[in-house]
Amino acid sequence: MICTKAHRIDCLAVVFTVCIGCAHAAMQPAENLTRLQDYNVVWDSPSPGFHGSMPLGNGDVGLNAWVQENGDLHFYIGKTDSWGDNARLLKVGKIRVRITPDPWQEGRDFRQCLSLAEGAIHIRYGKSEKALTLKLWVDAFHPVIHVDAQGESTFALTASVELWRTEAYELPSIEVSDVHLHRGIPGNQHAPTVVEPDTVLPNLPNRIGWYHHNVKSVGPELTMRQQGLSSYEMADPLLHRTFGAIVTADDGKRVDDVTLTTSPATSQHLSIYVLTRHPSTPDAWLKSIDRVIRSVEARSPEAHYKIHRGWWADFWNRSWIYARGSGKQSIVSVPPNQHPVRIGVDQQGQNVFQGVVGRVSIFSTALSPSRIRQLAHLDKARSPAPEAGLLYAVVSPGRGPISNSAGWTFSQDVTLEAWVRPAKLPAGGARIIDKITPGGSDGFLLDTYPGNSLRLVTAVGTLEAKNALPANRWSHVAALIDHDRGRLSLFVDGKEIAEEGFENRADASVVTRAYILQRFINACNGRGAYPIKFNGAIFTVPNPGSPGDADYRRWGPGYWWQNTRSAYFGMCTAGDFDQMGPLFDMYAGPVFELSKYRTQHYFGQRGVYYPECIYFWGAAFSESYGWTPFEQREDKLQESRWHKWEWVCGPELVWMMLDYYDHTLDEAFLRERVLPVADGVLAFFDQYYETDSAGKLVMHPSQAVETWWECTNPMPEVAGLHAVSQRLLSLPDSVTTSPQRRYWKSVQAKLPDIPTRQIDGVTMLAPAEKFDMKRNIENPELYAVFPFRLIALGKPSVELGIKAFEHRWDKGNHGWRQEEIFMAYLGLTDQVRDNLVRRARNKHKGSRFPAFWGPNYDWTPDQTHGGVLMKAFQSMLLQTDGKKIYLLPAWPREWNVDFKLHAPYKTIVQGRVRNGEVQDLDVSPPSRRADIVLRN
Repeated sequence: MICTKAHRIDCLAVVFTVCIGCAHAAMQPAENLTRLQDYNVVWDSPSPGFHGSMPLGNGDVGLNAWVQENGDLHFYIGKTDSWGDNARLLKVGKIRVRITPDPWQEGRDFRQCLSLAEGAIHIRYGKSEKALTLKLWVDAFHPVIHVDAQGESTFALTASVELWRTEAYELPSIEVSDVHLHRGIPGNQHAPTVVEPDTVLPNLPNRIGWYHHNVKSVGPELTMRQQGLSSYEMADPLLHRTFGAIVTADDGKRVDDVTLTTSPATSQHLSIYVLTRHPSTPDAWLKSIDRVIRSVEARSPEAHYKIHRGWWADFWNRSWIYARGSGKQSIVSVPPNQHPVRIGVDQQGQNVFQGVVGRVSIFSTALSPSRIRQLAHLDKARSPAPEAGLLYAVVSPGRGPISNSAGWTFSQDVTLEAWVRPAKLPAGGARIIDKITPGGSDGFLLDTYPGNSLRLVTAVGTLEAKNALPANRWSHVAALIDHDRGRLSLFVDGKEIAEEGFENRADASVVTRAYILQRFINACNGRGAYPIKFNGAIFTVPNPGSPGDADYRRWGPGYWWQNTRSAYFGMCTAGDFDQMGPLFDMYAGPVFELSKYRTQHYFGQRGVYYPECIYFWGAAFSESYGWTPFEQREDKLQESRWHKWEWVCGPELVWMMLDYYDHTLDEAFLRERVLPVADGVLAFFDQYYETDSAGKLVMHPSQAVETWWECTNPMPEVAGLHAVSQRLLSLPDSVTTSPQRRYWKSVQAKLPDIPTRQIDGVTMLAPAEKFDMKRNIENPELYAVFPFRLIALGKPSVELGIKAFEHRWDKGNHGWRQEEIFMAYLGLTDQVRDNLVRRARNKHKGSRFPAFWGPNYDWTPDQTHGGVLMKAFQSMLLQTDGKKIYLLPAWPREWNVDFKLHAPYKTIVQGRVRNGEVQDLDVSPPSRRADIVLRN
């Protein structure tokens, strides 16, 4: 069968076939939880600091947890509603847990495992039955952090509160969305931004604690007054907000106001209770947290943990995607090349090592740190004795190639060790050992770039330790590529000075793990009082050079809709409906009500427009709106052109709520949330813009997101209004009224056509009917593809999207860029696969956790990066259009997969793909099987 371009989108399975009732049954929940263990994050060494933290949480309370190299457990505590008095989302605080006697020394066995199925971190010091173990978890149903410890011998725990907000502190610089940012004046601050100190609770009986109480409110009153909204009745969302924590322990004894210790025993338990109350007094807050403590203590930690594990098991069994290559695939740490190994020079005879090389050894195995320490103590005039994997060991080798080394075989591991005495080297450094194309990554090299540093370059990453090699002094250096552990290491004089993990999985497995870990992060901070913060969530850590310690986040406390929505793209398909509540509660709740008032007050019309950039109470950013008071303006809109007429938030919000309704069929949500917001959004555009002689809206002035600032009929708003009105009119008559439907039809009739443009006679989607003043790098012309799905697989005009994609102005596959989603919805299988793999491998290089993305355009961990990844991966497998369910619309044939995903009308689709064959397809309810369309 031949698929021509004209009908290729409607071809049924050519490559893929369906096998129902094949030999293997569909994966069951117990098997899912077993498979999930393959994606646990396991470390076999402590971390040097907070950049080696793991995330953990219960949806509202989140931790950045790590074990320091001295064996102490540390964790920052974040919370979704810990808004400080400057409207900044603050950390609650930090805890250190010390074990006495010290359970770990360098060289002893250590294991730290993030158990995804349990929502817990397990830490083991030592081996087998003599090990001391810690279990860290945040109760899925209560605001309490648990530390459980078990050991063969008696030991004590000491918990210390480590605060940084210890006195009033004026921030020397603030971010774009901070309330006082005023770029037009010296210092860029309208007034000082002063962070108030936390309060340590004194003399608590056998417990310790602290709180932060907002004694002032900076933002709500100021922004509402400045923006002409003072008459809107609103309780102050910051003033007297109080948040903090109490630490308790079995048999705990207060040492001082910030230190709690336990009596020696073989079993220990710490509890850290975390609470926000608003409005509250410190006394009222303390009484509230006491009630929480009594309630939790009424049941044993073991009983709580059983219920906690049940929540996580239910969460993971809602849905899954496990992909892997259909053949034997692995990442090559040391790709073969034709180069010999060279000592003291590169492959072109350049970058000559200036100084003395005393001994060089090369191994095709990954030596242990203890073995490297032994080599560091071996005299530089002696070679190591022969051992497995030793390819070369020579004292005082000359500079140049090693004979016959071009044919050496390196499996996946390499250890390089040498004694060197470098001179004062130039900035370009010098080679020590080289088997790589200059400027490439097709082998390995150990050099001193820059200057007298130490650097390892490999196919799987680059590791560098600045200024590690003193001039004119002997140093023992070693470099390690350990494929099985996914680890690069550098050593000087037997001590590890730099370490970084690399992803040693095959492509499909890399994407799977990225998807699973991002979904885990969502679950850890997606069930709180406010939407997920795109720029770091509640998992920020200190950024050296930036003020505020762990409270710092680039771009500040505000919500950009275009960034915020990304974390929510994949939640319906994953079945994570509970995590969508905070987004809708804010935008379709108090922000919606304020937006109605603002629209009437500014324009004298009904309806709702949503500014792109808002604080959580709904006012626009101070810097965006501008510092000229409302009463002194003719133009009541914000002054900043970045988002002045960017109003796609309204249509997108309605679209996402309609997705939620289609999946859940929650009619109360439809009546109480979706339809009021939809009516307000349509009414705004209907009344704000005039019509032309043909009765069509002329949407000018307008802009196409942040990219095109001078537009008429911008694609995002035009496509959004078309898509929303179509979906509203497709709702059953039983849940809508005749007047509603008449009004929707009347608005639909006024909408201008989807904008297009031509290049060399080829028609394609356009950013707007007219567009000018390009200022950013989004691709608004493709919003008709996603999120609004007007131009996509199964649509007759899909070529408009494909051509627009081919001619897009800007390209990329990180941060908030949506290329991979566009690719999936346009059926560009090879492109989405390749780009998604690159996205999944593109973690923050300074962070140890493999799904801490960023900073990209925003901050670390970047939730836009992970949100796009999740939605693209799902959309390769499953897309929907009305009742149609497209299966495998952009799935690569070489990837096998087990999946369980959600579709509209309370539908669950589960099955396997093996070598292009769909097996064990199970659709619930069975009546929806007829709506499955298998795509090529």
